Amino acid sequence: MLKLSQLFFRRTALILTGTFLVAALLGYYLLREMEIETHAKMLRNLLTVLEYDLQCLPSGKIPTILRQIHRDTGVRVTVIAPGGRVLYESNRSPRGMENHADRPEIRQAKALGWGEAVRHSATLGVELLYVAHRDRDFYVRAAYSLESIRQQLLSLWFKALGVFALILLGIFLFSLRLNRRIGEESRHLSRSLESLLEKKYDADIGPVECCAEFSEIRRMLQKVAKKLAKRERQKAKYTKKLKTLTRRQSDIIGAISHEFKNPVAAIIGYAQSLDEMPNLDPRQRRRFLSKIHDNAEKISQMIDRLALAIKLENSSFTPRKSRFALQSVAKNVRETLRQKYPDRIIRLECVPVEIEADRDMIEHLLINLTENALKYSEEEVLIRCDNNRLQVIDLGEGIDPKELEKITKKFYRVDRHSWNNSIGVGLYIVKYILRLHDTELEIESVPGEGSVFGFSLGKMRLTNEEPRNEE
Repeated sequence: MLKLSQLFFRRTALILTGTFLVAALLGYYLLREMEIETHAKMLRNLLTVLEYDLQCLPSGKIPTILRQIHRDTGVRVTVIAPGGRVLYESNRSPRGMENHADRPEIRQAKALGWGEAVRHSATLGVELLYVAHRDRDFYVRAAYSLESIRQQLLSLWFKALGVFALILLGIFLFSLRLNRRIGEESRHLSRSLESLLEKKYDADIGPVECCAEFSEIRRMLQKVAKKLAKRERQKAKYTKKLKTLTRRQSDIIGAISHEFKNPVAAIIGYAQSLDEMPNLDPRQRRRFLSKIHDNAEKISQMIDRLALAIKLENSSFTPRKSRFALQSVAKNVRETLRQKYPDRIIRLECVPVEIEADRDMIEHLLINLTENALKYSEEEVLIRCDNNRLQVIDLGEGIDPKELEKITKKFYRVDRHSWNNSIGVGLYIVKYILRLHDTELEIESVPGEGSVFGFSLGKMRLTNEEPRNEE
């Protein structure tokens, strides 16, 4: 495993090397272009002056002047006829030289007046900068070797390389020093960790001056030590909480047992009465059988609710979605509950909106909400649905604001001292079904005025139609 200093040195060296290479290459080509442009301007100025002199000089003196310019400036000068034949050359005799009409700088000068090109000279064997100008009767071309520019740039590059090597050396020395400090501080932190492992939570963790990161580790170690010490002191409290949870589970089991005990006791009592009184009045017999049936139905409903709550909690229930009219489900719920509560009024205000959801789940949750409203209200209950949401509204006793966040929890009942065949899973099931349909249960309640249980149709809604009230 690499030490921190080695990682620091290698990564820093790699970044600097990459940066240096990119900067060196870009710098080389940018400076080269700048130098070429500077020398191109110089050659243009030279050609401008030279053309004037050539027009004034006799032809016999032109070669001498061109050779003198080459000796003084190092610039090669060539005079070319319009057809491309070399008339004069500063470096050699023009006799036997190739026709220059197809040279890039000559073609460009012929078209634009001035021409410029950088290419390798077959005559001299080096790279040259060519600048040509078209006069009335001839072309004058100046060429300058780029070898000196290349040598200057290489010299500059080697100087930069030396500076870079010094920087790397400084980084290496710094990394060695950093390594010593990191080693000392890491050993100090290791001793502190050993103290924590030995449960010496009050052991002093001295200052760390190496770097901010180690200081942060020291601070975290101190925080961990305090937490561990606090945890040791809280073991008794956690044990007490565990006992409380166990007792709460026992209470839940007791509540479920009590809810089953009442209808079971009623069934046994009526059955014994029927068995012991064979000559019982037929009307009384039918009433006893009806009581047995009602209590058996209550047990079945409680078992179904418990089974559904367990399935939902274990995520083993998947909605089977289909398209259906929400109004038809609301009607079915109203008719079902009218048979169970014949003396109660259930009003329906629902628009013909179509949704995509699990029909059985939606009907189950609507039965739960409506029956819950019937239990806690003596007035009529309203089922309202529009294009955006469904609501079940009652004018009953309302819910205390302190109870609103708790009533959707499993096995929670607002009135803990009344046994009304409710084991506290109805709203829990409603909330879970709505989550499976990407929406949430919304509860509004004012004590003494009533409650509104509803939810947004959200992604379930398919169409929007005109509202219609229905009794």
